[in-house]
Amino acid sequence: MTQPLISLTINNKPYEVRANISILQACEEIGIHLPRFCYHEKLSVAGNCRICLVEVEKSPKPVVSCAMPISKGMVIYTDTPLVKKVRESVIEFLLINHPLDCPICDQGGECDLQDETLQFGSDRGRFFEFKRSVQDKEVGPIIKTIMTRCIHCTRCVRFSAEVAGQEVMGSFGRGEETEIGTYIPEFIKTELSGNLVDICPVGALTSKPYAYRARNWELQKVETIDFLDSLCTDIEVQTRQFTNPSFTSGKFVSLTKEEIVRILPRNNGCYEDNWISDKTRYAFDALRKQRLKLPAVKENLFQITNVSQEDIIVDLVSKVLANTTKNKFFKLGFIAEALVDMESLYLISEFFKTAGSSELQVGNFVSKLNSDVPVYYTLNRSVNSLVNLNALLLIGSNPRFETSILNTSLRKQQLSRDLSYFFIGTYSDLKLRQNHVGISTKVLLDILQNKVNATKELVKNKGTSILLGSEILKSKNGFVIQNLVRILAKKLFLKTSEGDRLGILQGNSTDLVFNSLGILPGVRSTLYVTDIEDKKFDLLFTVQPYKLTAKKWVSSLTYTNVVSFATHRPTNITSDYLIPVKTFYEKDGYLMNLEGRIRKFYKSVTAPMAVNSLETFFITLLRAQTQPKKWLSVLKSLWRFNEEVILNKNVEKVSNYINFFSYNYMESNNILIITPFNKTINDFYNNDLFSANSLTMASSSLFLNKRRNFSSK
Repeated sequence: MTQPLISLTINNKPYEVRANISILQACEEIGIHLPRFCYHEKLSVAGNCRICLVEVEKSPKPVVSCAMPISKGMVIYTDTPLVKKVRESVIEFLLINHPLDCPICDQGGECDLQDETLQFGSDRGRFFEFKRSVQDKEVGPIIKTIMTRCIHCTRCVRFSAEVAGQEVMGSFGRGEETEIGTYIPEFIKTELSGNLVDICPVGALTSKPYAYRARNWELQKVETIDFLDSLCTDIEVQTRQFTNPSFTSGKFVSLTKEEIVRILPRNNGCYEDNWISDKTRYAFDALRKQRLKLPAVKENLFQITNVSQEDIIVDLVSKVLANTTKNKFFKLGFIAEALVDMESLYLISEFFKTAGSSELQVGNFVSKLNSDVPVYYTLNRSVNSLVNLNALLLIGSNPRFETSILNTSLRKQQLSRDLSYFFIGTYSDLKLRQNHVGISTKVLLDILQNKVNATKELVKNKGTSILLGSEILKSKNGFVIQNLVRILAKKLFLKTSEGDRLGILQGNSTDLVFNSLGILPGVRSTLYVTDIEDKKFDLLFTVQPYKLTAKKWVSSLTYTNVVSFATHRPTNITSDYLIPVKTFYEKDGYLMNLEGRIRKFYKSVTAPMAVNSLETFFITLLRAQTQPKKWLSVLKSLWRFNEEVILNKNVEKVSNYINFFSYNYMESNNILIITPFNKTINDFYNNDLFSANSLTMASSSLFLNKRRNFSSK
């Protein structure tokens, strides 16, 4: 629906702009830049920096443009001598106590105070007294504070209270003693703390991991998506060429090395908010430390030898895979935990077809999800459609740590209007106003039988949605819980509206890739056995094994040969063949996100020389093992997959939504075990093999997961 337009005059020129916006927003729409420090389009209006003052006809004093709404026939002036003098005075006032340390400030080159001073400030200063100094605060391993630079714009205070949901920051003191900080000395314990660095207009809050590493004009920028979040948020990867002197053959040689320096959020129109989590922002430093660069073979219990990838393929084909034609009981298995894109998984599934095996799964658990239709394993809505939401029932999910943007969107909707959120499962602080109904599966029965007050609240609200966490579907009750939730959906969704949705919340993009290709066992398919030794695999391929464990038996009948594709050395599983694999920063590919949208990621940096992608290894393995005709048929099927599924189907398009009438089938297993729901995420910062090897994530896990500071007694 188009918004009404109103006419006004700006700098003696008539314009028509949208109604119900401020003077500053109206000027931005017509291309007139007004300076600002405290104003941010994603935060509430404070109006305390006074740099955006403009003149309005019939107003005796200059007007704060960010806080003044426009009206019909308003006459505005943005470049009068009075306005220019006011801006010079405000900037001069801010620079009274601001230190002149721009050469060593990490904000240099992208500092709003620098830019506005150059354009709107005076050409000389009149202050010759001593500047005040403010003690720096220790707020955690993510943010570095230099509070003497702070200009009291309160952006960080408003972000903490409105977006992050942590009202721990504020302004205290009066006059020249005013400071911004935490009310009591403690860390800022939020998964969104890195965004405070982005919104700070000066260098008061900077990034600790990024400190003194580069200037913004030295960086190359690549727009891509995040693979550590199931929503695949939009990010910008910034890289730099580092020159390292090396002493070789009696000479010093300069070697250039391309590294990721930092990751920032970007907004391409898919989502209204562009905040990213700290894991998305800082986990990339795992590429710098303990990265696997050479393939290796385990000789014995204490010796691992580096070999080439070609030697591993020859060994697998000659000693192991050749047995598939001789022994019909030879078993191949494939278990992935992360870093598998759509093309790689499709090619791997084709390889397993030629080997006569279908033992592919994601994670070491029994899947209860149906992969027939996207509605059964996706959110069944877009994030932007949350404006139609009036009530929400969360069952065994933790959107704060599984999908941070989704949680901030839920909080944004609740702050803007009266929404009722009900939560079933182990209590988690989601930074939402939530009614915790219970922690066990019995609560679902109580809601169906109208034994709790939550049922009345959910039924009477038009636009009620249910969000079911995929983690609780990995338990023995997975099938029955799905059935109960579908019955509950039919009970609650008495009115078909845009808000009525039953969605699945998955915290891993790899899970969605498996579901999108229909490789996971559906609810009517044969189940996998979770214990590797029960399956008695002869050869098991694993990708990024972190939670996966496997025991080694002496008997050759139960011994499993394990081939691990990983970026770092796995700790919980013993690998016979260890092959380094490219990350999604080092290749191009496609992923499916929580909305059912196929999203493309792009190569940001170059991988080490001996590191190849997952599909490259299996392509070589296919060519070495299969006949030419079979190999050509596999290539043709891969081309058809790229053309039909990826290129022409629904790249960057959200799949169609299905209403509650789809949830009308029942499964045979209807025995409900009354047990409490398990905690979905134990450690947000160390939840996979890649982030577990990040120094920044290790520091965050050590300090931010504790209830109290390390210095507290």
